[in-house]
Amino acid sequence: MVLSSLLSSGTSTSSLVDQVRFLILLLIATLIVALLSRRLRVPYTLLLVIVGFVVGLLPFLPNQHIDPNLVLYIFIPALLFEGAWNAEINRLEADWLPIVLLAIPGLVLSLLAVAAALSWGIGLPWLLALLVGAIVSPTDPVAVIALFQQLGVPDRLRTLVEGESIFNDGTGSAAYELVLAVLLPTLGLAEVSGNPSFLNTPALGIAGEVLWLIFGGLLLGFGVGWVASRLLRRVDDHLIVITVTVAVAYGMYLLGTALHTSGLLAVVGAGLVMGSYGRKHAMSPRTIEAADDVWEFIDYLANSLLFLLLGFELASTHLVQSFPGIFFGLLGAVIGRVLMIYAFIPLQDVLARWWARRTAERCTRLPRPRPVPSAWRPVMVLSGLRGALSLALVLGLPTALEQLNLLTDIVYGIILVTLLGQGLTLRVLLPRWKEKLARAEVEESLPTQA
Repeated sequence: MVLSSLLSSGTSTSSLVDQVRFLILLLIATLIVALLSRRLRVPYTLLLVIVGFVVGLLPFLPNQHIDPNLVLYIFIPALLFEGAWNAEINRLEADWLPIVLLAIPGLVLSLLAVAAALSWGIGLPWLLALLVGAIVSPTDPVAVIALFQQLGVPDRLRTLVEGESIFNDGTGSAAYELVLAVLLPTLGLAEVSGNPSFLNTPALGIAGEVLWLIFGGLLLGFGVGWVASRLLRRVDDHLIVITVTVAVAYGMYLLGTALHTSGLLAVVGAGLVMGSYGRKHAMSPRTIEAADDVWEFIDYLANSLLFLLLGFELASTHLVQSFPGIFFGLLGAVIGRVLMIYAFIPLQDVLARWWARRTAERCTRLPRPRPVPSAWRPVMVLSGLRGALSLALVLGLPTALEQLNLLTDIVYGIILVTLLGQGLTLRVLLPRWKEKLARAEVEESLPTQA
């Protein structure tokens, strides 16, 4: 029944049979595109967006729109949990400092750059501009990671890009909820959103609410993931274990949202714990292999359908009419990305060398940070594609919000240009840069070995 409501038609007259037939056609289309992308050596997600966009422009097809609840409650938890489940914890721990700098202060810098560009460029009110900045600041690494794997890019560079995305999703969603909580009461729309309002709360209460919103979800996910992993130690049935992982993935998002914290970070936290501690202490090799296969398929299916539907959605927007807003929003996103990479990565390098000198002769609980090769910075800039989460957040905006159509068009335009523009640019440049990127990693490690 969930899949039967995959799309909400503009006429609302599609029967269940029509919806199932359309779903089957989508699956066939994703299969054809996936096979074609292998021959073209282009990430299938980029090709899916292009195909969806072109097909969506055909005049004889019905006007189809993505159901926001489908993205928020079906696609996003699955994608986040799978990414966290398969995250290599040892690699994330080794590069915890650059990941934290990019995912938290880096995201805030990117958010402010987008907001400033929109406010200065088209006169968008600051709260609305901040809202757009929060929506488009989280990155989507799916297409980039696929390219990295195809072309043999250094594993550490892949870890940095993937790790940043895992955690900036939660930071971006928390910023989105904070801005909405301030914005809606000023417009008399507080009742439209389920987000808590902080305007009538004392200053100390506001600080507590903000901290709970940002860090509560992650702590909640860690706790539930640990409890679930401990319980699974008593079970040696791969079907039950897989069922528990699916229940945790979707249950954490619902629980986090109900407790007014970040459901996205709750999913990430649970996935990280179950994919590391649970995998090591509570699962047999047979169970791990089966769970990996199931989550790989779920990730493939969710990404395929979501990016194809994203192409349909982009085709129905008024991108030409909203070109000024898209231009300035994209300008802010690009400037923000460049600033965050070229400000926080050098800062990370300085801190890494300072930390190494200070702790040279004693052990520390946290791994010593390592400098990031400067040759990687252009690739990290181009890796800032926007995708699934930005789509989910903009679809979740209250319908009574002023200038909603403009905000939606700006977000869709930024998603389209970054996915196709930056994604295809990486496809062209990475084969030429591959040896340089690998050589830079080796050169960076030489002083440490000496």
